[in-house]
Amino acid sequence: MDVVDPGRIASARSVAPFAVAAALAWLTVPISNSVNWTEYAVATALLPVCLLCGLWLKTGVGRVVPSLIFLAALGLLRNAGGGIVSGASAVAIAPVFYVALYSDSRRDLYLLLAGLAIFYIVPILLVGPPAYPHTQYRAALLVVAVSSIIGLATQRLVAATRERTQEARERERMLEELSVVVRGLFSSEDARVDVCAAARKIGQASVVVLYEPGADPVTMRATAHVGIAREQGEEPTAIEIPIERPTAVREVFETGRPLLITEEVERHVGSVQLWIAAGRPASVLYEPLLRQGQTIGVLVVGWPGEVNANGARRKVVELLAHEAAAVLTRADALSALSDQASTDPLTGLPNRRAWDASLAEALRDGAVATVAILDLDHFKQYNDTYGHPAGDRLLKESAAMWREQLRSGDLLARIGGEEFGLLLPNCDRSRALDVIERLRGAVYHERTCSVGFAVHLPGETAEQVMARADAALYEAKEAGRDRVRMSAGLA
Repeated sequence: MDVVDPGRIASARSVAPFAVAAALAWLTVPISNSVNWTEYAVATALLPVCLLCGLWLKTGVGRVVPSLIFLAALGLLRNAGGGIVSGASAVAIAPVFYVALYSDSRRDLYLLLAGLAIFYIVPILLVGPPAYPHTQYRAALLVVAVSSIIGLATQRLVAATRERTQEARERERMLEELSVVVRGLFSSEDARVDVCAAARKIGQASVVVLYEPGADPVTMRATAHVGIAREQGEEPTAIEIPIERPTAVREVFETGRPLLITEEVERHVGSVQLWIAAGRPASVLYEPLLRQGQTIGVLVVGWPGEVNANGARRKVVELLAHEAAAVLTRADALSALSDQASTDPLTGLPNRRAWDASLAEALRDGAVATVAILDLDHFKQYNDTYGHPAGDRLLKESAAMWREQLRSGDLLARIGGEEFGLLLPNCDRSRALDVIERLRGAVYHERTCSVGFAVHLPGETAEQVMARADAALYEAKEAGRDRVRMSAGLA
């Protein structure tokens, strides 16, 4: 069984009303008129050609071709019925409606209007009175003028309707996609980057940048971005904008109201460097991220072309920004909880759980490293003498002083009451001893500490190297405290 082409059915439906109007013209012309049946037959023979063209030619000049053929057939019909007395001219406006309704090309409409002018003027020139009196020039001018107005107005109305329909469909698609993306954002491992990526994808943007208050309260910092051009394989460096500078980011952050800029974009951007790296977007939307009425960030979305202020892309970014604020709040809360679970609240150092995980990771591939355990001497006696607040201060201040002596890649953790673990990656015995001696001389309130350390050996586990360092610490205490001992071999 053959499948009927839905496009052919749609074309037939679009032609049907005009076919009915044509049929009425052909049926009524012979009434009360003397008919030239030869011309009538030729005109009738052109109708199937016109209909087939309307069904098969649907692009380019295909919309105007059947209309021009119809005008030619209508001209023959009118002449067969005796000229203007036939009444057939009344149907001449039908092709104007057809082209205006089904073609968005001004060229097609202008071609048809030219054909309509020929339909009226040529018979006056070639045949003349009495069938086509010269007074018909005025009628021809008026009909073409009115048809032009009707055709252009109809075409604009249809175009606007199609645009709104397309916008509605696009908005529905974006909303469906937004629902899926937002669910994924709540389980994202990098919420900020994924929020930017989601805004770029759903909003069909070229670049998205997230600005949040920096560590310095007078700056806004770009904490994530997507769509920024790389230079020599590297992402652009972090961008900070001084709050006092008058920029769109500052305005939106302070007012909490979105701002769409489509003119003189460069003058409003906070970072011209970032705008250039983003490909100089022509339209930039600044959307605030609001949490309980407070602005916590600004989502900057850029498009290469002009964006409708009330369009689907603008609206979907607005909805995403609302959800993004909740996503970032949740991500920050989880990060804070994670930090609390792995941080010693008194000293701010990693706790025993974080120490064990970091040590196992650092020693996994047999890397060269030194592990030490530092123990504050006579800490219980100090606590009993000066009180627990003083003991807490001793721990906190000593930890702070030790951190100042370490490299950025070194790890210091509080692993017990007065015990601290020290991991020195890529550090041999001699260098480790120098570092440990500096730490031993930097104890708060001129107190002392004992240290035991071990250099990680090939094939040794984290537990084994810790056991050797602990044994070395015991030796230091047994030897009188305030000294360093190194483990010589496997425990």
